[in-house]
Amino acid sequence: MTGKKPVVRRAAGAALALVLGLVVVGSVAAAREKPPPAPTKTPPTAPTNLRVTSLTQTSATLAWGPSTAKSSFSYSVNMNGQSFTVPQTQTSYRIDWLSAGRTYTFYVTAVDSSLNTSGKSNVVTVTTPPDTAAPPAPVLSGVVRGPSQVRLDWNRVKDDTSAFVTYRIFANGVQVTQHLNWYAETAVVLRHLAPSTTYSFTVKALDQDQNTSTSNAVTLTTEASSDVTPPSAPTNVRIVGSFGCPEFFVGWTQSTDDTDPQSAIEYEIYVNGVISPLPVSAGVDEDFVYATASGANVFTVKAVDRAGNTSAASNSVTEIC
Repeated sequence: MTGKKPVVRRAAGAALALVLGLVVVGSVAAAREKPPPAPTKTPPTAPTNLRVTSLTQTSATLAWGPSTAKSSFSYSVNMNGQSFTVPQTQTSYRIDWLSAGRTYTFYVTAVDSSLNTSGKSNVVTVTTPPDTAAPPAPVLSGVVRGPSQVRLDWNRVKDDTSAFVTYRIFANGVQVTQHLNWYAETAVVLRHLAPSTTYSFTVKALDQDQNTSTSNAVTLTTEASSDVTPPSAPTNVRIVGSFGCPEFFVGWTQSTDDTDPQSAIEYEIYVNGVISPLPVSAGVDEDFVYATASGANVFTVKAVDRAGNTSAASNSVTEIC
C-alpha cells in the first residue's frame, strides 16, 4: 500500500498542473477577447452665448461659447432647419449665402463621436438688411427685321445681392407679353408689329426684390408693306419625333403665300393655345417644341408672312404627358 501512494500524488499533481494550465490559457484568451469599453452615454455640454457678430444683406457670422465632453465632438449649426457641421476646434461660423430682407433663426448643438447630442444653445433670430438697390441698367440695341418684326439685344447685368435678374420688354411704355420669341437670355424678337410704324423700346431689369432699372430707349421703324393677305394654313400637322415628354418635334405640310416665297414663310407653334417662346423658323416643315401641361397637350401651327399676316390655325394634334 505504501508503494502506491507516490503514484497517487504524482497523478494528483499532474491533474493540478493541467487545471492550472487551463486557467492560465483561459485567462489569456479572456484577456484577448475582452470587449472594448462601452461608449459614453454622457452628451457634451450645450454651447453657450450664441450670438451674431456680423450681419450683411447676404451673410451672418455666428460665435458661441465652447462645449465640453469626455470624447471628441463637433458642432452642428442649425439655420431654419438646415444643419452645418463645424469642427470641435472652431466656435464661429460664417454663412454667406443668405438673401436680403429675410429672417433667419439659428441655434447650435454639440455631437460627440458616439452621436450623443447636447442640448441646444440659446436661439438667435435676425433679419438681414433689405435690398433697395436696383441692378445696373442694361444697354439696349435693336434692328428691324422687315415690316412686322424687330430684334432687341442687351447686355446681361449682375445684381449686388440677387443671383438672378429677370428682364421685361416695353414698347411705347407698355409691357410686351405676347408674340415674343427669346433667342437667348438677353436677345428677343418681337413679332406682329404694324408695318411703317415707329416704336420706342426699353428693357427693364428686375432683381429678386423687384428693384428695377430701365435701359436706354431704342427707336425703330418697321418697313413698309402693302401685303394684307395671309398665307394658307399649314396642313397635316402631326408629331414626327420625340425625346419623351415634354420634348416633341411637330411636322406639317408647308403653306403658300401670294407675295412671299415658301422660304420666307415662318411657322408659329401653339401649345394649348399659347405660342411657343422658342425661336421661330422659316421655310421648314417641322420644328421642336415643349409640351406645357401634365396630361393632354394640343399642338397647332400657324403660318406668318413677312408683313405679319397670319394664317388660320392648322389641324390639331394631341399628345399626353
